[in-house]
Amino acid sequence: MRHLPLAISVIPALLGLLIGLTTDAGLLPVSSIFVFRAQATAGAMAALAGILVSGLALLALWLANRRSATLARALVEERRIGAEAHRRFIHRLNHELKNPLTAIRAGLANLDRPGALGSEASSLANVRQQVERLARLAEQLRKLADLEASEFERESVDLAEVVEEAVRLARNVPGRDDRRLEVQVQKVPWALSPVLGDRDLLLLALYNLLDNALKFSSAEAMVEVRASEDGARATVEVADTGPGISAEDLPHVAEELYRGRDAQGIEGSGLGLALVDRIAALHGGDLSLRSRQGQGTVVTLRVPLKGK
Repeated sequence: MRHLPLAISVIPALLGLLIGLTTDAGLLPVSSIFVFRAQATAGAMAALAGILVSGLALLALWLANRRSATLARALVEERRIGAEAHRRFIHRLNHELKNPLTAIRAGLANLDRPGALGSEASSLANVRQQVERLARLAEQLRKLADLEASEFERESVDLAEVVEEAVRLARNVPGRDDRRLEVQVQKVPWALSPVLGDRDLLLLALYNLLDNALKFSSAEAMVEVRASEDGARATVEVADTGPGISAEDLPHVAEELYRGRDAQGIEGSGLGLALVDRIAALHGGDLSLRSRQGQGTVVTLRVPLKGK
């Protein structure tokens, strides 16, 4: 069956040659329509036509086979990339789970040790903290899985209001009352246009960006939120004067559970930017980062305006 298309392709050439030979041999009658100003016999023209049709068929077959081979290679590469991403995800998940579980085991061992009454409160506090960390990790993973599996309602969203609410929520985290957080939302020559999407998801995305900027920068660092539009898309930038992200880590920070070297020891699950990236994609937008070590980071979220 593999060679059937090839066999069919050469049939016109064989028929053309057969007709040409029989015509030239006088075995088939030649009507008056086989009159050529060029001095070519009807048989030769029939053979040439058959060869031409077969040639075109063979070319089409070759192109189809080449396209199939290209698609097959692309599919193999896509599966390889997916498998590699899955392997990295499992490795990171194992790392994220291993540390709190080790701390919990140590805390429980201290509680079980004879004469450990004096350290009970400290051990229990540590166990409680690690359990909360695992609970947050599970909640973030659930949110990410829900985004992959569910559809959401699209409505007109006032992005300026969402920005203001995200800033308010970020300020309300204990210990951030005096943080330097500046907000610039486009007001002239016209106010920021609405976007079409899910308000709660956009709020979650912007809050995660602000939370990251505040969490990874010192108490003296400046954080700016800038919201504007270009007539087609709304752009929200969250900029900080924190330590920045290394060039090696920058391409990977939006991957699930990725934790850069500069992020070690800072509370977090490594899922915040992955959530924002997925929310941006669901809205037909994108997420990008620019960073310089020792100077700061700019994270940019872009989503289409309503009706664009």
